[in-house]
Amino acid sequence: MSLGASWIRSIAGSYRSLMSTAVSRRLQSTAFQGTVSKKSRVRLYALLASSAVIGGTGAYAARLATPDWRTIIDPAHYYEDWQIRAYFSLPLNVVSRLAGGIANREIPVSLRRPLLGLFAKMYDCRMDEAIEPDFESYSSFSAFFNRTLRPEARPISATPLVSPADGIVLHYGKIDDDKVEFVKGHDYNVKEFLGDVEIKPKAGHDLYQLVVYLAPGNYHAFHSPAKWTSEHIRHYPGLLLSVRPALLNRVPHLFCLNERVILNGSWRHGFFSMAAVAATNVGDIAIDADPSVRTNISSRRAARAESVRTECARAFAAGERVGEFRLGSTIVLIFQAPSNVKFAVQAGDALRYGQSLIVDDM
Repeated sequence: MSLGASWIRSIAGSYRSLMSTAVSRRLQSTAFQGTVSKKSRVRLYALLASSAVIGGTGAYAARLATPDWRTIIDPAHYYEDWQIRAYFSLPLNVVSRLAGGIANREIPVSLRRPLLGLFAKMYDCRMDEAIEPDFESYSSFSAFFNRTLRPEARPISATPLVSPADGIVLHYGKIDDDKVEFVKGHDYNVKEFLGDVEIKPKAGHDLYQLVVYLAPGNYHAFHSPAKWTSEHIRHYPGLLLSVRPALLNRVPHLFCLNERVILNGSWRHGFFSMAAVAATNVGDIAIDADPSVRTNISSRRAARAESVRTECARAFAAGERVGEFRLGSTIVLIFQAPSNVKFAVQAGDALRYGQSLIVDDM
């Protein structure tokens, strides 16, 4: 019990380190508490709490009403919808950094079974698929999310294109005139998402996209969907907005606003790209081929930061591990393929990594 209490206190300490002020430290001092009565202290705490709520509400309203960098980079004018603007103005990057800190913090052995067991029950995690099914073997939530699975639990299909992750198919299909359409009348430019890449037209081939959403209960590592070669990694700092389907249907441009790490390269049919898109509470993305990639920075730094390109000449085999999320998110595949390709999946289908995405060989 003492270990559990110590762990909880350590998390609380991390939170206070982000939020503490000189006033709060003064109020917690014994010298101050000895100078006023208990009733006066209660009134003062209530006054400070009310002031914090009013001040925070005012600051949020001001941020909501004031144009900022996001409006400038929003050519589709999604921010004209006040509900979307209100949501985008929330301090989601701060919340996500706090969630990431908690997920990476070591859990006392005595608390691992109850905490991780509760999470596994809530999200129906299949521990029989893990090489190590004992909850006590996982030192943190992040370690649990990326538990190693038994090879026989995820056989890799022999078809040329397989699922890169466990998750749900959000969207798939052909990309026409560089436009990706999630909902009729709402699209975004694929080159805005990918950046400065050259996709050369190829006779008898088209450009396609497939999006896989990883829910909290899914296995969180992502794997190569094909035999291909990456040429470089492009990291775009950005927002950490939810990638849930309900919001994506309203703001398909969201993928171009969120932080993302993109591996661009080629396969036997031409251009091939694999992108890991961050989301709320999912700011941490790790790429095995480039440990220097650092995600989940503050929103202000993200606003000022430019994308970073890193050379990464790496050959991948289908099913090979590429990286991991620290709490689920989204994988976006953009690739050239024959015009007659037939997909073996539909929007809403549940996938396991290694599962075939196409009906026949290409």
